Amino acid sequence: MTAKPPIILIGMKSSGKTTVGRLLARRLGRCFDDMDAEIERWHSREQGESLRFRDIFRRYGRDYFRKLETAALQHLCAHPPEFPLVLATGGGLPLAEENRPLLRQLGPMVFLDVPQAVLLPRILAHGVPAFFPYPEDPERSLAELLAQRRPVYQSLAAITIECGDKSQETITREIINQLHQNGCDY
Repeated sequence: MTAKPPIILIGMKSSGKTTVGRLLARRLGRCFDDMDAEIERWHSREQGESLRFRDIFRRYGRDYFRKLETAALQHLCAHPPEFPLVLATGGGLPLAEENRPLLRQLGPMVFLDVPQAVLLPRILAHGVPAFFPYPEDPERSLAELLAQRRPVYQSLAAITIECGDKSQETITREIINQLHQNGCDY
């Protein structure tokens, strides 16, 4: 017997995918996985070294990181989990055209949409990310990234949650309500 399809959380870095994902998994009696952790495992197998996903991106670059991300996603699609799963993706995973049909095949996507004014301080709390195009102007960087990414996220999502300043608990309840309204038995 195959498991129910994963519930996939998409959105920008620091939008709450991991935190909400863990909470959602607990509420629904599912396991939780994070694509960043999958990338770390794939890198460890390929390079024989253990690095955090941020360090992989910084040391090996965007192209290598995206290659690992796609390989991990392809593996997940080829070998679906035997248990119900909530999966948090990296913010860039849905941007690659080749990843979009794989994500659609895997399961329903939930876009955690956080406004720039809320997102920027969260992101900068960990320093300026390596993927920001203008490190000297984080606000401009985030505005451009949101303009590029938000339409992609919206086009893929079965459910969009307007997060704003809502608590993780409130966001989780909204996701569960939307899943039920959409006829998903999760």
